Amino acid sequence: MFSNSLRRGLLSRSSTTAARRWMGGNMPVPQSQNAPLWGGHTVAKEGWEESVYFYFAAGIILQAAVILGAPETSIESWARPEAQARLRLAAQGQTEFEFGTHYQEVEKLASLEIWNKFADRSTIPGDDDDDDDDEDDEEEEE
Repeated sequence: MFSNSLRRGLLSRSSTTAARRWMGGNMPVPQSQNAPLWGGHTVAKEGWEESVYFYFAAGIILQAAVILGAPETSIESWARPEAQARLRLAAQGQTEFEFGTHYQEVEKLASLEIWNKFADRSTIPGDDDDDDDDEDDEEEEE
């Protein structure tokens, strides 16, 4: 009795595993895996494709130029020079800072005044730096 039930169990298991093994065994294997990568049929180019490629590349270059040339608008780009200007003024002895005043602009104006004083002192009014007139005068004398 035990041997009959064991025999039936083994037969039933082997028949299901055999059925599982043969399921889909006769399916065709796809040949697209064996095809060369870029070896398809050749396609004639259309007339509009070259202009589309050109404008696509020009658009990317233009976008890159706009993004790279855009001004920096983060708060850090303003706050760092402002803090440096206030620290310089604090080192010079100014202790009170008014709310809403941009001290980096005050420093820019002060440096502009220094530059204007230098420019005024470095140029002599009425002095002509044009050396071409000297060459013309020498040619006339000869």
